[in-house]
Amino acid sequence: MDINPNQVADKWLLPFNVPDRQKISSIKVISIFGDHRDSYYKGHIHTAIDINPATPKTKLIDVYAMANGVICSIHLGENQKTVVVKHKLRNGSMMFTSYKHLKEVYVKTGDFITPNTRLARLFTKEESKKYGGDYHHLHLEIRKKFDDYGCASWLTMNKVQLDDRFYNPLVFLKTNLK
Repeated sequence: MDINPNQVADKWLLPFNVPDRQKISSIKVISIFGDHRDSYYKGHIHTAIDINPATPKTKLIDVYAMANGVICSIHLGENQKTVVVKHKLRNGSMMFTSYKHLKEVYVKTGDFITPNTRLARLFTKEESKKYGGDYHHLHLEIRKKFDDYGCASWLTMNKVQLDDRFYNPLVFLKTNLK
């Protein structure tokens, strides 16, 4: 989508309703960025971190936007449903946050959002079992560009491709949560 955000993304928060959305210890990292993967497309590199709240308040876990932006894509099917947010930085450049494995999506393409915008909710463990996998976590990507309709998520095969399109989400969070 060619629409640009109407506000600068100048405050970053964790994507969950946790007591302190700026405290990295409020999340539990399940899988790391750059890890080898044999799921979906054998041999690809993990372009995200898989996370959950460290201590979930409820069984139904909502996912929130991490900063001001605009919804630029909602794509893929049931257990891979993905919402992508386009963010404008202070220097005028654009970047993207991508949230995958969403059960219910509450936004639509073109919506302007803030960090208080509830984007979706995650699968519960029980809902995840229906698909024969572990989809009850957030696959969080921090993207330098989004010109591939999300295909790089499973087609990234080496570090050069990884570094071309993605930031390490854990490093990004540690650097930008203030």
